[in-house]
Amino acid sequence: MSRDELDVYAEQNQQMADEETLGDIVMSELSEQEPTRYFDLVYIYSADNSYVQELSNALGVYDHEVVGFSDLEEFRSAILVRAPAAAVLDIDSEAGKLAKAAMSTRVITSFPVIYISANDNFEDRLLAVREGAEGYFIKPIDAQALSVKIDEKIAKNTVRSYRVLVVDDDEFFLSFFDAVLSSAGMHVRSLMDPTEILDAIKKFKPELILTDLYMPQCNGIEMAKVIRQNNLYVEIPIVFLSSETEMQKQLGAMETGADDFLTKPIDPEKLIASISARAERYRNLRKKG
Repeated sequence: MSRDELDVYAEQNQQMADEETLGDIVMSELSEQEPTRYFDLVYIYSADNSYVQELSNALGVYDHEVVGFSDLEEFRSAILVRAPAAAVLDIDSEAGKLAKAAMSTRVITSFPVIYISANDNFEDRLLAVREGAEGYFIKPIDAQALSVKIDEKIAKNTVRSYRVLVVDDDEFFLSFFDAVLSSAGMHVRSLMDPTEILDAIKKFKPELILTDLYMPQCNGIEMAKVIRQNNLYVEIPIVFLSSETEMQKQLGAMETGADDFLTKPIDPEKLIASISARAERYRNLRKKG
């Protein structure tokens, strides 16, 4: 190889080395960049449009996706279209009081609601507690403190997002249980045909199965026995639901390995408490395992 060829060869190698170094630098810089972030959706309602904008801008600094409303009907419609992770209500107006009432009767109840007001007295704070508000902030608002409270309540609410598979041949009860459990922040999958239970478990991976006792294709006890035949599913909590009040039959159902027996009709709060306790225990057992 001549000297000229050697010089060309050396120059090409140096160019390749420079390109590799540049590539390493670029890849290093890209790896140091923050990954794509998904901010929690927060709705703000106030009858004062300028205040909505002011508070929205202040909260937006703290990595929230904030949408503000000064029209109550738009606010309520938005909740039905896309429920937020949390909502902040300015209650210092007649419209604000209507917004509070709308929150207390809303169908979607899984997200926390925080009140803001210029009134700092025991009576208003007590009323907020009774209405289920997750916080009460006094104007002028400390946006950072409000952001911290929102994050705290969202995190607490997310913990309860248990996966519940409901099995019932009655569409009315399926809709009822879906609405009640979803309102508590749980992920619900409904199933009318118990013969499809194994496929549903495989796809949905429930943390609890809520099932009717009496169904035509396959009753709840038979279905529970089929589930327990699979060693992978022996620890999934199974809760029976029925109008059956005879204790002997309830005990017979429990002998299949079920975790609880609830009688229809059931109070929604009792249903949520029972499901939450057993799903949480199952979740903790899986973490230890």
